[in-house]
Amino acid sequence: MNNKLNTFLQAQGLKILSASRIRRDQWVFSSTENRHFDSNSRYLFQYVYAYMPEIHPVYVMNDEKKREKLQIEYPRAEIVDANTLAGIRTVLESGAWFTSAGLPVYGAGLAKGRVIVNLWHGVPLKKIVLAEKRGHLLYRIIFHLIFSRNYTWVLTTSSRLIPIMQESFGVKREQVKVWGQPRNDCLFRSRKAQEALGGIYPDLPPFTKAVLYAPTHRENNPVKLFPFDDFNRQELEEFLGREGILLFIRTHLYTLGNAQWSEDGFAGASRVFWLNEDRVEDVMEVLDAFDLLITDYSSIYIDFLLTGKPMLFLPYDKEAYLADRGLNFPYDKFTPGPKSDTFEKFCKQMRELLEGEDEYGEERRRANQFFNEIQKPCCEEICARVQERLWQ
Repeated sequence: MNNKLNTFLQAQGLKILSASRIRRDQWVFSSTENRHFDSNSRYLFQYVYAYMPEIHPVYVMNDEKKREKLQIEYPRAEIVDANTLAGIRTVLESGAWFTSAGLPVYGAGLAKGRVIVNLWHGVPLKKIVLAEKRGHLLYRIIFHLIFSRNYTWVLTTSSRLIPIMQESFGVKREQVKVWGQPRNDCLFRSRKAQEALGGIYPDLPPFTKAVLYAPTHRENNPVKLFPFDDFNRQELEEFLGREGILLFIRTHLYTLGNAQWSEDGFAGASRVFWLNEDRVEDVMEVLDAFDLLITDYSSIYIDFLLTGKPMLFLPYDKEAYLADRGLNFPYDKFTPGPKSDTFEKFCKQMRELLEGEDEYGEERRRANQFFNEIQKPCCEEICARVQERLWQ
């Protein structure tokens, strides 16, 4: 909080000085807490870096070690610390800002002379931001001042989501654009699991199928990874071995160390692997390689719909979760896959889906059409729209 307040005060002080030096050919990117290289900002930054030599890309990274690493990996770009005056000045001199969460610097009246694009970080399956905090008047006032009034556009993936994004971010309907998510460009490629995962775990055992299990974060309770009264770790390992399956578990960023089963709980397991942020900062790097997705309320499944592959759901605490957080859509109607409530069913349904015994294909197709109108790479078009706006 202190860093954000300091940044706000410094940004307000530098804003006037930087107003005359805004560069239309300098674009800045930021993501979660300005300390992560992930989500839509990451992938649009990588596109600009690779394909737009006329643009000077800037990435905000307040973590020193990550900043040094990124500068080596992307020498043409400028990697800045937005907690410093120099970093704030560079951000304020940039003609376009792209963010997946928050802003690269905080201030009021930042939209003048530049384009600020909220790429967000997923389809809003759950209530988010203003829709989640309807009764918090002070929060809403501050949010409108710092965020809503600064956004040029808020992006989404479907025209059906426009009212939700409008309400969630306090913007006008015409500011919500159905231009897609840059991170989903990763899903329009075809890689085998060994290619994608072998670099993370070089000594993987032989396998025929790879499964990703990605539960979402709970605010008030630990995540139960295998929420079955009849769960047996040994039986799970035997099942995975018989079926030639590798199971990769990725918990939410805020759930690390707060799960019912941790890495230590699976020490020695030969077919259970972890894909938390220490191994893969952004799961989109490898999502296309999996044959099946297991989740509960995470909107990652909406991205995964683009692959056409099956999914399985574990909503073991649905009533409590929905009462606490709330969803924008009827859960059972928009989750096209079996819901396992026993370990026996879990194994049976996983095997059937991986063997092609899948009765949910048509439901997935309809859900994909509902949530994902953009079913092709979108980075090029987003950049073209921004350039058009900047040079108009």
